Amino acid sequence: MSKVLGIILARGGSKGIKNKNLLKLKKKNLIQLAIKTAQKSKLLDKIIFSSDSIKLIKTARKEIKVDYVRPKSLATDNSSSYDVARHVVHWLEKKNKEIFKYIVLLQPTTPFRTPNDIDECIKNVMKHKLNAVMTVTDSDYPAHWLIKKNKFNILSKLIKTKKKIFTRQTAPKTFKPNGMVYVFERNFLLKLKGILPQKKTMGVYINYERSINIDNYNHYLLAQILAKKYLN
Repeated sequence: MSKVLGIILARGGSKGIKNKNLLKLKKKNLIQLAIKTAQKSKLLDKIIFSSDSIKLIKTARKEIKVDYVRPKSLATDNSSSYDVARHVVHWLEKKNKEIFKYIVLLQPTTPFRTPNDIDECIKNVMKHKLNAVMTVTDSDYPAHWLIKKNKFNILSKLIKTKKKIFTRQTAPKTFKPNGMVYVFERNFLLKLKGILPQKKTMGVYINYERSINIDNYNHYLLAQILAKKYLN
């Protein structure tokens, strides 16, 4: 079977909540939860923890060997997770001569990811010979109701359509990325420009409640409640 690399992404700087990757749910911080979930995957052959923060690296080292340090140039607000993944791939190939066919990106701020979520995404990309797989969930609001404004604060529809959509039931079903799992075929990742979905990208659905992505304190408060249901 083709080798699969898992990369856990944990940047040191965070705007919404300071040190958000160290927030705890049921006595475990988000980094511990992400690592332990990845370790239970049946299909990940190697796990790399990627951070620029010595504090986060020290935390991760309690669970996993860490010998990769993310360059500061890839730890800014404008840094792409895809760029970080590409850097890790090139670093591993140069350091250990290890070639991985598939790359999996995981972030600590989606704490209700399961090992099965990871493995299902990997199985799909392999079985269907896809370029990528990403987890998605229900969108909060019909996309056809979204509006934009110009410099004069004049509003217009973001999506123009002749069909009149007055209710959620008549709106086309739309989804949003939930940030839980991304899987890339190696060569596709290395050449990728822009964001997913592109080419043959499959979406794996995760229910809305479990898809929480902790980016502010309200998300964290909700996650503390949901942890009683989704974390052992």
